[in-house]
Amino acid sequence: MDTAKDARILLVEDALNRMLAVVKQRRLKTYLDYAALAAALNDAHGALYEVKYSYADAEQVLNLPATTRVVAAAEAVAKAVGDAMNSGYKPGSTGEKLALAELNYGTRIITGFPRRLRNGSDDPGMATDIIAVETTQVSEVKGSENLLECRCTDGSRIWTVVTNIREVRPNMTLAAAVLPPAEFMGVISEAMFLSKNVLPEGTALGVIEQPTPDILKQARAQVLAIVKRLM
Repeated sequence: MDTAKDARILLVEDALNRMLAVVKQRRLKTYLDYAALAAALNDAHGALYEVKYSYADAEQVLNLPATTRVVAAAEAVAKAVGDAMNSGYKPGSTGEKLALAELNYGTRIITGFPRRLRNGSDDPGMATDIIAVETTQVSEVKGSENLLECRCTDGSRIWTVVTNIREVRPNMTLAAAVLPPAEFMGVISEAMFLSKNVLPEGTALGVIEQPTPDILKQARAQVLAIVKRLM
């Protein structure tokens, strides 16, 4: 396994870099032990270097102590942020909302890394989570001529997706990729629809383990655009 070029590992590296930037810049205006979190993420960065250049197979990577250290660091950040949220913290600006979304994205990608290794697919499209979501609310993005803000559920949490697919309506089940958050006219998008086509009736919400070739192709293109600079 060419771990130095494996998209699953490279996407974790990108996610870790994003989390580290938020923590180092103290972009959330709430009390966090930023020094301790930065130390944990820096340690994870070193551990990921071991993983990236281990040239081990997927099962061996899964069982590396270094892999455990990377996941543990992301979990520590998630717990610290969760504790702050439970204590009443709410992001007060678009910048803070984007920073929080970056941490949530990083947590999702890194803590899901072992599951993706167990999945066994090294297709770059499977380096992130491809999820089935149901749209619950769809509205125009203020100040934009063609963007829609969609509130969606994957059965366990609410997602905000900004899209230019004008055909999207409430109560549609669509495929989306979990990608780095982006800000559009003050709205933070946390994922991207991979097709305007409604998924077959009865499709379970949540992670799609075997996406169709066209959906996988779209996800692959997005992942490769993220990781190409790390290869």
